[in-house]
Amino acid sequence: MVMSLLVVLVTAPACASPQTTVYVAPSTMTVTAGQTFSVNVETSDVVDLYGWEFTLKWNPTFLDVLNVTEGEFLKSGGDTFFWPIMNNTEGYILADCTLTGNISGVNGSGTLAIVEFKVEGAGESILDLYDTKLVNSLEQPMDHTSNDGYVTTSKPVGGVWVPINKLELLAPWIALATVIAVATAVVFVKRRKKQ
Repeated sequence: MVMSLLVVLVTAPACASPQTTVYVAPSTMTVTAGQTFSVNVETSDVVDLYGWEFTLKWNPTFLDVLNVTEGEFLKSGGDTFFWPIMNNTEGYILADCTLTGNISGVNGSGTLAIVEFKVEGAGESILDLYDTKLVNSLEQPMDHTSNDGYVTTSKPVGGVWVPINKLELLAPWIALATVIAVATAVVFVKRRKKQ
């Protein structure tokens, strides 16, 4: 009986808080073509988090990933090893991170990773967060839920921005003002001479 209890304890997933969630924040965004934006992959209400992994997929027709950086949450517990793999052709990243050494995991809520995108065109895409894994300091999997994000992209409004030299734009008006000022001065001088 004792032996079967030990087997269950060693092989059963660790139970995180019933509210433990891994999610994309913000959950919805509207951005314009040509713009860059970032989303966070965050966790909430976790206990003894020692390592994590996730895959984030998007529509590569509209979005390209520029960078993936580690968030501050796991680092707050000690040294970490962070490993992201980015694939813009297929439209996904696989990222994982773990604390190093014989230490306890972190508790609470925070940012696991920051993902920076560039909008390449107009359209819509789910930011599909899947294959999420959380492990505790005993290297046991932790129960949790995960929530996707969603982004809507649009074309820029108003056409193309063209830089303008303001002096060139104002030059004709400056010339006209100069002619009026000279003509007024000439009239004023002629009237003074007559007096």
